[in-house]
Amino acid sequence: MGQIDNMAQGNLGDILRRLRALEFASNQNNMAVGRGGIRVHGGGGITIENGGLVVSGSATISGLLEASGTINMTGTFTATGDVNLNGPTDIAGNTTITGDVTSTGHFTQTGPTDLNGTTTVAGDTTVTGDFTVNGPMKTTGTLDVEGVTTLKATLNVTSGKIVASGLTIDPAVSGGSLVFAGGGGVQGTSGVTVVKGFGNAGLITDTTASLFAAGMSLDVSPAAVTVNGGPLRIPSMTSTTNAANVYFDTSTGQLYYKP
Repeated sequence: MGQIDNMAQGNLGDILRRLRALEFASNQNNMAVGRGGIRVHGGGGITIENGGLVVSGSATISGLLEASGTINMTGTFTATGDVNLNGPTDIAGNTTITGDVTSTGHFTQTGPTDLNGTTTVAGDTTVTGDFTVNGPMKTTGTLDVEGVTTLKATLNVTSGKIVASGLTIDPAVSGGSLVFAGGGGVQGTSGVTVVKGFGNAGLITDTTASLFAAGMSLDVSPAAVTVNGGPLRIPSMTSTTNAANVYFDTSTGQLYYKP
């Protein structure tokens, strides 16, 4: 059945009815937005007082995202641009970094640190605690040790010398040598030890010990004590009337006493 529109009668009553229905209607507590989406402009915003925002798809932010509270992330976090962390940052889980890391500020590590790969330190490094190296350690540059150093194992010098002030230990000279700052030194090779001084020397073998000075020598062997190149002098001797006579055999070069 058709309805006759009376042009002489206004539609104010219908408008009031709609306003009344809108006024007493319940707030939107469940709604859906289709392809049109929601656009907030003119300085407006979306406020979530005590609920939550759940995004099961994706969210794109081309402006500024500010978070003054706590941000909890349980999935993968990927950042392709610069990431600036201006405040304290706590990382409680495992962290894997496959790229380069540059730190221009103060870096403090209070727990154990494992470096499994090649590590290059180009600047100064200060260690105030114990420094333990369990594997081989190689130093190709100059090593300065200013404090007390304790060596509890063998020191192997395969090439070069050991210089302690004016004292030099050279393993390559005569089977090993020790040279003193004031001159002279000690050498040893093939069971022979040589002690050298200014114009004098000493020789020690398995069976003989010799002293050399000013063209003379004193040899001590199991057979005899021999003086070569000069007389044997005793600076002082106690005299007694009961002293035995001493006889010198020129053929053997030996001293005898006559009872």
